[in-house]
Amino acid sequence: MSRRGAWTVFIFDQVVTYVILVAGSVSAEVVYLANKGDVAVTWSEACGSYGGFCKKATVSIGITFSVVGFYVILSLISSDRLFSKYDAPSISSTAASSYPRNKQDQEMAAAFPA
Repeated sequence: MSRRGAWTVFIFDQVVTYVILVAGSVSAEVVYLANKGDVAVTWSEACGSYGGFCKKATVSIGITFSVVGFYVILSLISSDRLFSKYDAPSISSTAASSYPRNKQDQEMAAAFPA
């Protein structure tokens, strides 16, 4: 896979993961309100009347968050494949020889010898 394709897969994985996470969070809030209600806005609990809905919605939220976990793993895999295509940055010999530049850098280099 090319770098461009790897970036596309990585970004798509990130977007889908966050969309599913947001959907699960919103669903959890709706089920919480259905279970507890909200006195401040005069919402009464709905699970007393619609118990089947609340049970199915709770299971659905559990499945959604497990899918988020799988997408996190998928995102880690795609990021590993993407960033393994790049080499680690190297320090040129001129940059390495010019270190320590000032007194504070010299003291730090003396305190922690290589």
